[in-house]
Amino acid sequence: MLTSNDGHRRSESAHLAHDLERALDEAANAHVSRRDVPRELLAPATTAGLLRMTFEEWMMILVLWSAMIAMPSWTYVVLALLLAGRLHALGVVLHDATHLPLRRKTFGIRVIEVFCGYPIATTLNAMRYHHLRHHRDSGMPTDPYYKAGSQTAAWFALNVLRGLALVPFWTARAFVGALASIAPPLRNVYAHLFLQDRTAADLRRSPEVIECARAEWGQVLCQCLIAALAIERPAAVLWGYVVPVSLAGLLAARRVLIEHNYERVADRDIATIMRTTNDNHLGVLGALGLAPRNIGFHIVHHIHPQVRLGALPRLRDWYRRTHPQLYQPPDA
Repeated sequence: MLTSNDGHRRSESAHLAHDLERALDEAANAHVSRRDVPRELLAPATTAGLLRMTFEEWMMILVLWSAMIAMPSWTYVVLALLLAGRLHALGVVLHDATHLPLRRKTFGIRVIEVFCGYPIATTLNAMRYHHLRHHRDSGMPTDPYYKAGSQTAAWFALNVLRGLALVPFWTARAFVGALASIAPPLRNVYAHLFLQDRTAADLRRSPEVIECARAEWGQVLCQCLIAALAIERPAAVLWGYVVPVSLAGLLAARRVLIEHNYERVADRDIATIMRTTNDNHLGVLGALGLAPRNIGFHIVHHIHPQVRLGALPRLRDWYRRTHPQLYQPPDA
């Protein structure tokens, strides 16, 4: 039986995606409006489609693991890079699930969370918390992904290298979050440090933070199973998982870095989104791992975050034809 607090948590979580869509509609200016886009180009993500992509990615992962066993050792570097691309893709699939207007986790969504989120040390709730706030507040002081500093080559390299700490950091988040679910004093640390909440609010009683913390128990169980397997087969876990997932962290950090121009903004106008967001790696290299599953079509993804990944190329073509003076991204 649902308590009133359970119902409030689910309602708050379900409204996150709707609030983002409403904010984008309200920000439309006279020159560009999301409402002008033909409806057939706005196909939303579906659980069935995300499950299909999850299955495809895991089939490729299993093939790559089998190749690591069967192929000569000198092929490892190539196979590890390809495997890192597929682990990166799991994060992109889970990312697409964060944009669904979910009222609760169905069985299918839980399957996606377990097979796409747990291998890269995250939950749907945690990614939803920081990712939807990034979309809503992109370039603003409350944007969790904003990278401050002089944008030099050293700044770029340092921020990419931070990707090596991504999975360890998210692993620590799982344990802190699980404890925070039963220890309220930990919730502000969990929310502000690990969920990247950029407000100064006291979040100890936040239903959304509590929901995220409770979801971490599943991730804790997964990490314990990986640790047990590492004790039993350390070489297999190191070369088949730890190295590739660390490389995936680098790929993800690099992609997020080049997806945006880091300047402070004060509005959510589509023209602003086009100016501060970048398309990248729309070809073979993107599909192999630099920007898998069409996430490189990033400008239209920010304009229409609920449109499924597979529909982004046609949507981008429409914007480029209709607003060529604003939408002039590189083709690479």
